[in-house]
Amino acid sequence: MKILYLVNNAAFFCSHRLPIALEVRKHGYKVALLTGRAGSPLLENSALKLLKRHKFLHYATLFNSGRFDLFCELAGFVQTVLFMAFWRPSIVHCASPKALLYGGIAARLSGCSSVVLAISGMGSLYTGPSSGKNAILRNLYLFLARIAYDHPNRCVIVQNPDDKQFVVKASLARKSDIFEIPGSGVYTDMFPDQPLSSRKKVVLLPARLLYDKGVEEFVKAARSIRSLRNDWEFVLAGTADYDNPSAVPEEEVKSWVDEGIIEWWGHCENMAEVLSQVSIVCLPSYREGMPKSLLEAAAAGCAVITTDAIGCRDAIIPGVTGDLVPVADHAKLANAFLNLMDDEKKRSDYGKAGRLLARRRFDIKAVINQTIHIYEILSNSNSMNSHI
Repeated sequence: MKILYLVNNAAFFCSHRLPIALEVRKHGYKVALLTGRAGSPLLENSALKLLKRHKFLHYATLFNSGRFDLFCELAGFVQTVLFMAFWRPSIVHCASPKALLYGGIAARLSGCSSVVLAISGMGSLYTGPSSGKNAILRNLYLFLARIAYDHPNRCVIVQNPDDKQFVVKASLARKSDIFEIPGSGVYTDMFPDQPLSSRKKVVLLPARLLYDKGVEEFVKAARSIRSLRNDWEFVLAGTADYDNPSAVPEEEVKSWVDEGIIEWWGHCENMAEVLSQVSIVCLPSYREGMPKSLLEAAAAGCAVITTDAIGCRDAIIPGVTGDLVPVADHAKLANAFLNLMDDEKKRSDYGKAGRLLARRRFDIKAVINQTIHIYEILSNSNSMNSHI
């Protein structure tokens, strides 16, 4: 049995799918990885070293992770079809928006027997306006998605109830073909139970530095209360070299640092160590699948502030493990910061409840077992079809 993973870039695979692929290999599957071009040179170089260490068969195509270039997209799609036709995977597991389209259609053209379509977010297309050019592109995306999803032996994985409803309403798949798995999971045992008294007064936003992650709202909120709470630090942890229409220019990040509003820790490899130092984790994103940063924050026992947006609100229990604020509202975000900063007991209670939530709902072992179960369903279905 062969599993081909198709994702936008190697960095995403290593951060969100590598544990599953490693476990799948232990079950006797042969595994290969097909990606588009790098979204971040920094993250990609680190990911390529990891893939080499684990001896993964990896082939990079020409399609872009975050931008659209007609020649590169067409060339990347043709490369995808040819690779599938040559390697003949038993199951193609697609994740990330472009990979879902290209992988689903390529699997049909190349005659691959089974497809997993995993929605881990809808990309910048669904965080922008719903009119004008964006509306045209969304309609085009849905047209192509209906072709990609129309494989006779497919399963769809979603990470939150809203995306499940979207798939059904858009007539992409039947409810019986959809499996809800809350995120890509975290190794909860890797996050030490650090008491609040030993943590620094730090509010951390751990994410790629994109405007649609709410980075600008985070900085505006920090600026508005910096003088009121000068004993607290506001920190960004993430790359600023990402090739994405929503990317925050590095010069702007540095200007915020020079202004004294925030610290910028850049890309952090060991998030368990980083999160053990901070008291509050904030992700004011516009839309997510199920943000891994918030699952890690829960596992690390951090109080959480996030937006009442698809995916984000599903990563916490409001009033129990964290607080929700409206999307793109830096004033409400600032108030949420002040409320948690002034209430040490609430921060502690949120952190303890978050650890319990992570162990009960987000542990990586459950995600791996559910994913392998889906592979077995597809394999058995394909075996039955081959005997008819």
